[in-house]
Amino acid sequence: MKSYSGKSWKLYPIPERLIQKKQQDYNISYLLSKIFLQREFSNDEIHNSLNKKNILNKNYQDEDFINASYILNECIKQNKKILIFGDYDVDGYSSTYLLYDYIQSLNKKCDFYIPDRIKDGYGPNMKIIKKLFSKKKYNLIIFVDCASNSFKELKYLNKIGVKIIVIDHHQIHEYNNIKNTIIINPLKKYNNNSIFCATTLVYYFIKYMNINFRRSPKFNDNKYLFFAAIATICDQMPLRNLNRMIVNNGLNNFNINNFFNFKKIINFKKKLSSSDIAFNLGPILNSAGRLGHSDLPIRLLTEANTSNINSISEKLIDLNMKRKKIQSVSFNLLNKKVHDEDNKVIFIYEKNVNEGILGIIASSFVELYGKPSFVMTKSNDVIKCSSRSVYGFNIGKIFNEALSKNILITGGGHSMAGGCTLNINKLNILKKYINNKFQKYFKNFEAKNYYVSEQNIDSLRTFAKVDLQKLEPLGNNNTNPFFLIRKNKIIKFKIINNLHLQILIQNNFKKKYLCFVFNAVGTKLGDFLMNYRKNIDLIVQINNKIIQKNSDFNLIVKDAIL
Repeated sequence: MKSYSGKSWKLYPIPERLIQKKQQDYNISYLLSKIFLQREFSNDEIHNSLNKKNILNKNYQDEDFINASYILNECIKQNKKILIFGDYDVDGYSSTYLLYDYIQSLNKKCDFYIPDRIKDGYGPNMKIIKKLFSKKKYNLIIFVDCASNSFKELKYLNKIGVKIIVIDHHQIHEYNNIKNTIIINPLKKYNNNSIFCATTLVYYFIKYMNINFRRSPKFNDNKYLFFAAIATICDQMPLRNLNRMIVNNGLNNFNINNFFNFKKIINFKKKLSSSDIAFNLGPILNSAGRLGHSDLPIRLLTEANTSNINSISEKLIDLNMKRKKIQSVSFNLLNKKVHDEDNKVIFIYEKNVNEGILGIIASSFVELYGKPSFVMTKSNDVIKCSSRSVYGFNIGKIFNEALSKNILITGGGHSMAGGCTLNINKLNILKKYINNKFQKYFKNFEAKNYYVSEQNIDSLRTFAKVDLQKLEPLGNNNTNPFFLIRKNKIIKFKIINNLHLQILIQNNFKKKYLCFVFNAVGTKLGDFLMNYRKNIDLIVQINNKIIQKNSDFNLIVKDAIL
């Protein structure tokens, strides 16, 4: 079935006998059985989904934990000066905070630094390092969520006698052994895949350190796992297997009321879902780095004074509102350019766009059009690009290869997201290179999407109340399921923030229900929904908040069938 957004929708085919067998084996609903089969959930994953109180009994240990722990332990023992150098996103803030909190719990001091996205750029550079060392001569720097490819900077630090630990999950261009430097990154090994974000690696490293070297009486496993969980969600790590357990345990086992620092920016009165993290907490924390206030979130996490916590929280909320307004204007501007493109990959350049929101817009384009998206703007004398991908098209590797061919000045990332800088004369070369790569790996690519089944509103409401939470956490590689609902009329609509639509829909039985269409204003789908008044078939998702009463239930419209 073709849709107004240009996607092709199909019913996911699964033999009836397999659905019924799985349904009987686990005493679950027909619909949940089909979804488990569609996603190829293992027996362990199904068991963990149905038994949310599962214990995280699986451990992860990197061979570099031993040497890194030895270095950190010796520096702590000798009261050496330690700096934690992070990144300006949730993963960077969380991993920085965990290390800082752990070292502080040992009654030892350390410093942290988060670079400014606009002034400093991503990761360490010589200018930042020299500025930091002009203020204090550090003996150990721990880089988190960055520096896997900062060989020039790492060699310089080594030369001046600084010990280095890197804990990162980004693609490595070319691994080099550097004296007194330990790099904890699963991608050091050839053809290895990193399913973990940096915070999860830090969590396991601290756990190893706490057991084998320095036992902290204040070590709070549940709190540290909570931060690994929110970073896993916000950094779009695959929410399968061990990551599912990390997120479920992290969100369920930590009493968020005990962490006062988040009280003003997230609702403590209800159980947190993956959507609360991905669409509320994450954007608030990330907005600071996007708009030139990269230090605010780490200051919030480490602050002890209630008045200061409230002040920082208010600033973050204000910045997020400002970010939403900038995003709305920029999205509408760039989305018009998408309509003029006819490539399998979205490749958009506009001179005057706030570079902090490029990644959000790229994510929105992937969501809307089902294509890898590269969004660029001019930054001083170079072009900055932020990109998001579809499953199977590894952006980190693509940027790595483009870097080796001298197409890019800098570049990096992981499978689903990345960023790069390039000279303006290489813009068309990069566009051609990416399109050729995509056509090579996806020769007959069409934005195919599968819905689980055709449903009515009552059955979806029942599924929302009983089964949807069993699929949590929802996100990368475990998306909120799609359903087809037929013969609905749009009664009225309202535009929200000049970006989204809120629509009231009525089915053939005169039942009305609320729906949201995100990033729809200015799109073909949005224009159609605002103007069509006959019966229409829709592709929808259930808004996956916890359903306690019928009024909690609403849908997210993803598409309309031609």
